[in-house]
Amino acid sequence: MVLVTGCNSLLGGRVMKLLLEKGEKLRCLDMEKPRDLPAGVEFIPADHIDHAILMKACRGADAVFHLLDIKTSKHHGRRHMRKVNMKWSRMLFKSAHAAGVRKLIFLSSYEVYGRVKKQPVAEGDIKKLKPVTRYGKDKLKIEKLCLEYLKMNKLNITRFRPAPIVGPGTKNPITLITLLMALGMEEANRVYVAGHGENRFQMLHPDDAADALVRAYMSGATGGKVYNIGSDDVPTQMAQVLEVKEKAKLDSTVMHLSTSKAKFRSFFLKPFKIDYLNKGHVMYLLTDLILDCGAAKSDLGWHPKVGNVDMILETIDWYRKEKL
Repeated sequence: MVLVTGCNSLLGGRVMKLLLEKGEKLRCLDMEKPRDLPAGVEFIPADHIDHAILMKACRGADAVFHLLDIKTSKHHGRRHMRKVNMKWSRMLFKSAHAAGVRKLIFLSSYEVYGRVKKQPVAEGDIKKLKPVTRYGKDKLKIEKLCLEYLKMNKLNITRFRPAPIVGPGTKNPITLITLLMALGMEEANRVYVAGHGENRFQMLHPDDAADALVRAYMSGATGGKVYNIGSDDVPTQMAQVLEVKEKAKLDSTVMHLSTSKAKFRSFFLKPFKIDYLNKGHVMYLLTDLILDCGAAKSDLGWHPKVGNVDMILETIDWYRKEKL
């Protein structure tokens, strides 16, 4: 039996699909039931969580994929975000240990790194990580909890730090607002790049992410390890926009934002709690992010199959069909 938390997420659905193909029996937990929950998969609602519910979820499970989190405080506030990301994670770890769970796969984030000048970014020393977003800070705190459980030999935990996961069905607000501005604003369609668009920001297809996590589950030697995962094909932002425009036949105008204007607009829009030009979006526009994925490739035999441009094109096709 395998428990998947966050089963209603883009990644959660792909992880369950892979596990079912491998003949695993599944139980899943989330705040909303997936519309297309596969037959035979037990669902546990997580609108209210206590130790009894988590013990029920973990009982009889050999492994847990902990994917449940909240990326923004926009809809329910920071208190709820902190509760889901940190309090529920602590309760889950305690319940998993008490239930005798053999292996736990924890989904962290590239956001634990913050702004890093040296690229590519290796996993490195957790003590040197300086996240700048609330989501990144939450993830780092749970990573430190993972290390405590590993040190006490209470759980066999593998951590993953994925680049932004982008693909059809995405719920990533930065991706969605970008697609809205590029495709859904009629004559005002526009795509923003910062400066001359020379920065490179790695992304990750959900199928490639799921493949990495399931490989770690199937492997017997990943306990205590942390892996970066991201696309191999990462062009500059400007090259990426131009290629996507041509292949997707977009009529969007490319708008150049200076660093100072991007930061000013982000500060000005912050009180309105909108997704456009929030701290994470500005980070995407202004900084470089290339994760060193060598450890995942060597240990897991994992290699990403989808590059940045192809996953954006897939997402545009989905957005045109489902959202416009």
